[in-house]
Amino acid sequence: MLERDVQERFVGFVSGKLEIPQPRINPLRIYQELVHYRFDEVIRNAMPDFSQILGEERLDALIFEFIQAKPETPYIWQVPTAFMEFLLSTHKVDDIAYASDLMWFESTEVELLMGQYEKPTTECFSWHKHFVLSSSIRMKVLHHAVNQNSFDFVEAHPLIMYYHFEKYGVFFQEITPFMYGFLSYLEDMLPQEALLSICADFEIQEEDEVKELLQGALEEFVSLNIIKPT
Repeated sequence: MLERDVQERFVGFVSGKLEIPQPRINPLRIYQELVHYRFDEVIRNAMPDFSQILGEERLDALIFEFIQAKPETPYIWQVPTAFMEFLLSTHKVDDIAYASDLMWFESTEVELLMGQYEKPTTECFSWHKHFVLSSSIRMKVLHHAVNQNSFDFVEAHPLIMYYHFEKYGVFFQEITPFMYGFLSYLEDMLPQEALLSICADFEIQEEDEVKELLQGALEEFVSLNIIKPT
């Protein structure tokens, strides 16, 4: 019990929750600064644009509050996502309308780069086989085209971010709301059924024409492992 109390007190000092006695000469200050520096380094590297927008003083203060909240993450590369979740849940950046979109865009790149995936198998797209979104992609409807460095509000800006297995990097692709809806339906139904559902949503009756238009894009999505067969 005593050892646990000592550990919790140490964490309190390092995180800044407890005031360090005689901070100028206390070696605990070094631990506190090292933790803050490490978090600061990772967040700035993962979210360069958002960090610049916040500015030195505000970012420093937010990181300090974040550390005090004792984020629970076993890997340092998960810190940017945890930092984003902390800022959104505590409404610390509500004054920045595009904060959620920009943080998602920047932190997702790190998340996908650090992911562990099985190399995709070669497969042809079929309208009568079940396909789902791959674990190596993220899809979201943004309301600011942050990938274009545009921070003006838009009704819908669907975006796919994916890990490229041949180029070993993360890329993004803008898609239409129609395609976003179609891909969302794939989790629960066959592509042919998803086509009928999304056409009904958009009040489109020319399903065969739409099917022909989608064919090439879906074949590309399979080749990029954006969607995969189950």
